[in-house]
Amino acid sequence: MKYDVRKVAVLFASAVILIMIGVLIGININKNKAQPAFISNFREKGSWYIQQNEISDMVVDNYWKFVKTSYIIVGDIPDCEIYKIANEVPRNDYNLEGFYIDNGDYMYYHDEKGARKSIVAIDISAFQENIDFEQVKENGVDMVIIRVGYRGYGSGKIVDDDMFESHIEEATNAKLRVGVYFYSQALNYDEGVEEAKYVLDKIKNYKLDGPVVIDTEMVFDDEARTKDLTNDKRTDSIVGFCETVKEKGYIPMIYSNRNWFAQSLDMTRLGEYKLWLAQYASVPDFPYWYAGWQYTEEGYIYGIEGPVDINVWFE
Repeated sequence: MKYDVRKVAVLFASAVILIMIGVLIGININKNKAQPAFISNFREKGSWYIQQNEISDMVVDNYWKFVKTSYIIVGDIPDCEIYKIANEVPRNDYNLEGFYIDNGDYMYYHDEKGARKSIVAIDISAFQENIDFEQVKENGVDMVIIRVGYRGYGSGKIVDDDMFESHIEEATNAKLRVGVYFYSQALNYDEGVEEAKYVLDKIKNYKLDGPVVIDTEMVFDDEARTKDLTNDKRTDSIVGFCETVKEKGYIPMIYSNRNWFAQSLDMTRLGEYKLWLAQYASVPDFPYWYAGWQYTEEGYIYGIEGPVDINVWFE
């Protein structure tokens, strides 16, 4: 749910300022001391003066710290939107200081004792044609998540990823952990089920030890069939996909970027499914528990020509 940030901030800040003024006036009366300068200035110059001084800055800073405990902030403060964090979705307890880059190589996560708690995962598609999976494994990658196919954002037709079979066979032969994903443009529950059944049929002859993921994200094209899709319908399609995958004994997962999770999905309905976060930042800023964090789309790994997505993976 979206809120009017400026109105909420002004109300909160005003209330805190009035309380502080009351407390300080009380202290002065009780101790018979001279009136603090900021109170006399307030009386002479009004509330606008208070909003400009150090006390109001402190109040505003504290306000935003308070907001972040219950809301996801999208945009730059104060010109931003806030979205209520869904109680139905588990929160993460990751210590942001635990994320680190090892020897200038990959991002990892370690606990307070320094024990590594993550592995390196990459996600690939037909855009990565020539891959030496043995070399990829030798260079520290543990898991590969492979695109099975996608639904056309204009036609609505489900299309195979041309490299899926060769990618999954070669990755499996290299003894890499394997998961799969499908790029969705479903409009409703039934199309979500259709996408899941397509994926299940494509993977039935392969052994997976990773998740089956639905990829939901923005298409920047006025002709996109999902352009005016409501959050409810989009969430319906994701539930249809995940329910179908789960019924067949696989691990369903939802991939998207931070803001899309907050703005475009009804997270109150998705609490039972694992999340895979895309956020290209030095550390993630996301309240929900996530199984993987895609921290770059411009990674370079020996054995792959060109850039590739790299992830911190907690599974």
